[in-house]
Amino acid sequence: MLDCVFCFKSKAFYLAKYNKIINEVGVFMKIMEKYCCLLLLLLILFYGVTKNNQQSTLQKVLFDEYHWQAIEGVYSKVYYKTEKEYAELIQRQADTYYTMIAKDFEWNKKEKINFILFETKEDFMSSLFYRGNITMGAYYNGVIGVLSPNLWENQKQYWKKTDDFLEKGPVVHEMIHFAVDDKTRGNCEEFLSEGIALYYEKKYTGFSMPASKGQITTKELKQNFDKLDSSFAYWKSYEWVQKFVECYGEKTLQKALQQMAEKCYK
Repeated sequence: MLDCVFCFKSKAFYLAKYNKIINEVGVFMKIMEKYCCLLLLLLILFYGVTKNNQQSTLQKVLFDEYHWQAIEGVYSKVYYKTEKEYAELIQRQADTYYTMIAKDFEWNKKEKINFILFETKEDFMSSLFYRGNITMGAYYNGVIGVLSPNLWENQKQYWKKTDDFLEKGPVVHEMIHFAVDDKTRGNCEEFLSEGIALYYEKKYTGFSMPASKGQITTKELKQNFDKLDSSFAYWKSYEWVQKFVECYGEKTLQKALQQMAEKCYK
């Protein structure tokens, strides 16, 4: 008789414990559901804010739209004032290389890539909040700025020969920066972004910057990228990416970029 009572009490005890666990799991699932909804909302808001920021950047530059004209391609839109010939060359190059970049980076961009052809160094620097040495082009917040070749030092001849410009111009390089920024949600270190841009630029166009001698650790490259000689810093960044790809492959590199984007939400 006592055994039966004990057995009954044991069953009742475990049943109560089981029900308690079920209730706790139910509460946990409801909490997780709320967090998932919140995460989804944050993702939507992040995408919306990013997209709006990119649009506002373009609008700020083109605040006086009366003076701007535009040429549109399949994947690109180039804003310019008077230098139509240069704008057409940018548009053709952007459309030519977009499919290659999109394939490697799995970059399914719905909107056209916006380029702005600047005719003065002052407008180029102030509009893109650019600091440092003047370059031929720069990517900033969803917009690619290209400095008028009339202002390029010792490089204007590249525009006179289409083949040379396709190889050495800034368009492909800056498009790759855009793809990296999009894929990582802006979470890619500068040295790595530059190394990736140079690696894929060579893959697509054959262009490779002159090698720089000297040694530097990855830590030093990360921490002092902006303080180093630009040619040395860029070459070492390219060298780092090249060695990484040789060891692990491009797919692993692209997977690493995707993981950088995921870190933004953790």
